[in-house]
Amino acid sequence: MQNHKIFTLIYFVLICLFTQKINSKEIKNATVVSVDNYIITELDIIKEIQFINFINKSNNDDLLQNKVLRRESINNLIARQIKNIETDYFKVFVSEKEVEINLYKYLSNLKINKEDFDSFLKKNEIDMNYLLNIINIDMKWSELIRQIYTGRININLTEINAEIENTDKKGMVLDDKDKLKDDLILNEKQKKLNKFAESHFERVKKKYLINFL
Repeated sequence: MQNHKIFTLIYFVLICLFTQKINSKEIKNATVVSVDNYIITELDIIKEIQFINFINKSNNDDLLQNKVLRRESINNLIARQIKNIETDYFKVFVSEKEVEINLYKYLSNLKINKEDFDSFLKKNEIDMNYLLNIINIDMKWSELIRQIYTGRININLTEINAEIENTDKKGMVLDDKDKLKDDLILNEKQKKLNKFAESHFERVKKKYLINFL
């Protein structure tokens, strides 16, 4: 009789654990947002939050419950999905090698070494391809914007030359001045491209049906 009670108790505990595991899996797979026919799940949001915490070097688990961070993650995922659809439509291509180089350059700029990065992937059970895909979409979007808007960029060289003249250039050789001018023109082009990217995204976003479920 005693053995029967123990067996019943163990069976009940196992059933509860199994049910809890299934419920947890269902929650992670639950669809939170749809962008046209594409879905964003709770698991996608969790991964996005974990990545944001990682690049911000935050160890505060309470941030997982932070509404602002969750909203930011959802907006990131929606924007990324739209950019992915748009770049696929225009058949924009970036090589795997370029993507990988850009990922490690991005991490290097954030002063995140490979060991910490690998540890993050393992700890959060995130596949490397998941993050490579994020970089891939960002790079394809930047390339699409360049293809569309580079020819529409006008640089005011008078302002560039004035900026050079207003800077103390004692002892600066001609090559240095030329390099400075090239850098200023490049920075100005990038600023204009960033503005084009923002306005272009807001325009194309209106084409998509975004549903919060």
